[in-house]
Amino acid sequence: MNCELVFYLAKKTSMCERVLKKQLTSLNINLVKTHFATGSIQLGNLLCDAFKECSLCFIVGGLEFSDQYGIKNVLSKALANQHLDDMKKIENPNNYLDGFIFRAGSQLIVVLPDEPDDISAMLKSPLKEYLMDFSDHSKL
Repeated sequence: MNCELVFYLAKKTSMCERVLKKQLTSLNINLVKTHFATGSIQLGNLLCDAFKECSLCFIVGGLEFSDQYGIKNVLSKALANQHLDDMKKIENPNNYLDGFIFRAGSQLIVVLPDEPDDISAMLKSPLKEYLMDFSDHSKL
């Protein structure tokens, strides 16, 4: 299964990308494209383009902002009128910033903090199991 990555207002991007690629490889998920967004419109356009090519997209960053630029506010507005099949908080075992999953049909967005150690910790169970299950169902 292929996926794309969008860094949104993120730091430590190269380290985060390296950790994400390593974790995803063990799940047979290939990171095929990486993008960078510094605003909500750019993020929306990148997500629309990504979902034309694949059904899984990771967003890294933007979780520490609570203003209109924060990823929670941006996605809340963008998904307000959408039917979501699943929406979950991803607990961060490092007790920093939690992530989120948004699934609508065969499309999945996974939002993670821009800390490599947090990404590594969060991509273990139960997120790992969720991604494996999603990958298996998307092959049908």
